[in-house]
Amino acid sequence: MSDDPGVRPSGGASAAAAPPGRVPEDLRAGDVDDTDAVHVRVPVPEGSSPQPRAVPPEDELDERKQQILRAVVTEYVANGEPVGSKRVVEVARLEVSAATVRNEMAALEELGFITQPHTSAGRIPTDKGYRRFVDDLRANPSLDGPRRELVAELLGSAHDVEDLLTRTSSVLSQLTRLASLVIAPAAETARLKLIELVGLAPGSALLLLVADTGRVEKRSVELPAATQEADLDRVRSVLGEQLRGLRLGEVHHAVAAIADDAPAELREVLRAVADVTATDLTEDTVHHVFVGGQASLAGDEAFEREHLSRVLQLIEERATLARLLADATADDEPTVRIGEENQVADLRATSLVAQRYQLVTAGSLGVLGPTRMDYASVLATVRAVADQLQETLTDLSS
Repeated sequence: MSDDPGVRPSGGASAAAAPPGRVPEDLRAGDVDDTDAVHVRVPVPEGSSPQPRAVPPEDELDERKQQILRAVVTEYVANGEPVGSKRVVEVARLEVSAATVRNEMAALEELGFITQPHTSAGRIPTDKGYRRFVDDLRANPSLDGPRRELVAELLGSAHDVEDLLTRTSSVLSQLTRLASLVIAPAAETARLKLIELVGLAPGSALLLLVADTGRVEKRSVELPAATQEADLDRVRSVLGEQLRGLRLGEVHHAVAAIADDAPAELREVLRAVADVTATDLTEDTVHHVFVGGQASLAGDEAFEREHLSRVLQLIEERATLARLLADATADDEPTVRIGEENQVADLRATSLVAQRYQLVTAGSLGVLGPTRMDYASVLATVRAVADQLQETLTDLSS
C-alpha cells in the first residue's frame, strides 16, 4: 500500500473481500471499480492534510475526459445499465488502465457530468452530461440512405397538408420510437392561392380553397333551386378575380361584400358561398398538433410510473405542447432541451428534440422521450423529416 495518505487500495482488496463462492461481476470481466474497494483509514501526520483532487474547469475538459463522457453516454443509452471503468476502456479504446479511467470518472462526477446511482455501481450521465454530449457532436448527424429514402417516399406522396402532417407524425414516431409532435402552420397568415366552385348535383356544389401554405379547405354549398351551370361559371370567375391573394381570415367578409353588390341572379349563390366560409377558416392552427407514438413512451422502462403518467397527461394538452414547441424552435436549427432545461415541471424527466419548418408561415415538429435517448440518431431523424416536410409543402403549394 502506498504511503501517500490520499491513495486508497485498488481493486485487489475488493476481490479479497468478496463472499466465498461469489465472484463480483466486475472481477469476472477483469475489472473492479473503485466503488467496490475496501476503504482503509491511514493516519495523517500532524500538520498535514490530504490534497484535494485537481478538477479542471468544465469548459476545459481534455480529450480523454471527453472520450470517457461519450463512452458513458453511448453505453448507458444503449443498455440502460451504469457503466464501469473497464467497459469505458473497451468502448473508447483507451490505451490506459481501468484505474486511470476511474480517476477520470471521479473528476467528471465532481464536475456534475456523471453520477453514481448506487455505491456498488458504475456511472450514468446527468442532464449536464447529456448536454455536453449533445454540444460536442462535431458534425450534424445525418440519416442513413435507406431511412432517408423511406422518409422521402412516405412524405413525398402526401395528398394535402393534413395528410402530410399526419404522415410526418407517424414517420417520426416509427423511426425514433418516441412520442412525435407536429404543429401545423398558422392559418391566420396564409393567403388564398386558388378558389374553385364545382357543381355536384342540382342544388349543391363544392367550394375548394387552396392556400399558399398548401392547406386545402373543402366546403359543401347548398344552392338555390334555380341555379344554372352558367351562374356557377360567372360566380367562379368573380371569386377568382377578387379573392386570390387575400388572407384566409378575410375571405368571408370579402365574399359577403361581393354578394351585396352582385347582380340579382347571382346574389343568392354568393351568399350561400359566404355562409360556408364564415367558420373554421381562421381556426388557430398553431394549436393544431398531431401527436403519435404515445404507446412507445408507455412501454419505455426509462420512465418511472409517476413521471410517465404526468407526461402522458401533458401530451393531451395540445395548446401547451404547441407553445412548448414554438418556444423551443426560434430558428431553423434543431433544438434539444434536456431534463431540467424544460420549463414545464412535468417534463423534467424528458428531453425534447424539435425543429422549425417554414414555407409561408412557420410550424414545428419534434419528438419527446426520456433523457436516455439516442441523441445523434434522433437529431438526424428530426432534421431529415423536417427537410422532407418542407420540400413536400413547397410541392403542394406550387
